[in-house]
Amino acid sequence: MVAFRPRLFAPLVGLTLALSGMSAYAGLGRPLSQAPQDGQPVTQVQRFTAKAATGASADSASTVQSQTLQTPQGVTVTEYANPAGVVFAVTWKGPFKPDLQQLLGSYFSPYVDAAKTQTQQLNLSLVTGSDIVVHSAGRMRGFLGVAWVPSLVPAGFDPSTLQP
Repeated sequence: MVAFRPRLFAPLVGLTLALSGMSAYAGLGRPLSQAPQDGQPVTQVQRFTAKAATGASADSASTVQSQTLQTPQGVTVTEYANPAGVVFAVTWKGPFKPDLQQLLGSYFSPYVDAAKTQTQQLNLSLVTGSDIVVHSAGRMRGFLGVAWVPSLVPAGFDPSTLQP
């Protein structure tokens, strides 16, 4: 039988609380390089050339980086960064709705403001603001969505190609 040792228990509780309060993803507008410090990477950073948007020339396509993380709640989050390394889009899919305030970062308030003026349904939300676009849907144990910041999207990247 293991004896209860209160001197060891308190630091473990403190460490657990500190780790549970950490952010799970880099979030919109933050550097992609912060993501591995915050969450459990499922994939390493991948680089690919953005597909040219309709009407854009192939020369205007940019290199995009992406990384997929798993949150402690089991939500898979993929972050997309522009050539400067700034996260311009995120997608999510999982059994729980992610913390949008954390995921959208400084763009959460503009999202809330834009959502007030647009029609929302119980299981579907389509918000298009001046500097934030969020499409999310969900039901019990099945949530998914995409969000991007139009002003941060690199040249030639078509955000409609994002899949949760």
